[in-house]
Amino acid sequence: MIKKTLIGLAVLAATGAAMAQSSVTLYGVVDVSYGKATGTPAGISGGKAGGFQSYHTPTRFGLRGSEDLGGGLKANFNFETGGISMDNGGFGSAGTAGLDFSREAWVGLSGDFGATRFGRTSSVATQGHARYDLNGISTSSAMDNAGISPVTWYGSSRRSSQLQYATNKFSGVDAGVGFVASGDNAGQSSTALRVNYDNGPLSVGFVTESKRNAASRTANALAASYDFGAAKVSGGFVTSPTVASGKGWHLGVVAPLGQFRLGAQYARNTANDTNATELFANYVLSKRTFLYVDAVSKTGGTKSYGLGLLHNF
Repeated sequence: MIKKTLIGLAVLAATGAAMAQSSVTLYGVVDVSYGKATGTPAGISGGKAGGFQSYHTPTRFGLRGSEDLGGGLKANFNFETGGISMDNGGFGSAGTAGLDFSREAWVGLSGDFGATRFGRTSSVATQGHARYDLNGISTSSAMDNAGISPVTWYGSSRRSSQLQYATNKFSGVDAGVGFVASGDNAGQSSTALRVNYDNGPLSVGFVTESKRNAASRTANALAASYDFGAAKVSGGFVTSPTVASGKGWHLGVVAPLGQFRLGAQYARNTANDTNATELFANYVLSKRTFLYVDAVSKTGGTKSYGLGLLHNF
């Protein structure tokens, strides 16, 4: 009897050790706001007249996991849903779409060599350039509303059927490359590259993505930011894949004032003479929760605003 008990304890101990090497985390964002729009600002389908929505960023949840394979090697995965309607709790902007993992669905390995991802994930351009949008990837983004945001090249911040590799950071420099084969990309393969440099208050980044169809072109963006302490400034130049309407520049500033963050951003699309001005204010309640007011106005009279509460978990 004692022998069997000892064997059982040994099995449980071994199982516990194996489980300790693996982890799965549930995470997400809940963003509820009241907003109003005239025209059709980026991110608001049809110009929503009012009511509850996720104005700053889509409400969603995800699962990410990692297994320690030994020798510094890890296996990783990530599944993240599309937007969840804050009107009725359904999936999709109208609350009618089925449950899917349209934001993230990939598996990969990481270690001293860097990290890989295979599947659907954020684009290399998004990973390299989103950090220079000082209000995050918000509906009110001046870059997005002016039509020059690398985050929305080819209409999305995601790429399906992607092979992606990112280096570890060395002396402030890290880089990433992504590849989508022609069979998964309307008959034409596509390659993207980013290089980012961070040194204290200074950050500089370059991203490029090759054309994906005959009507587009290779897109490039160069941006930088500097944190002075009292305020952080950001700016950059963009040539997007849309030949007729995708070339311009952007500037922004954000300043912390106690629990407040106040900022303004401006973007100009020189290809089609479109300007967008963004104003935003956050009241930080904790590291994961803040109240916000976002507003944007662009050429042609398009305007929108959102007043909301965002919680990360």
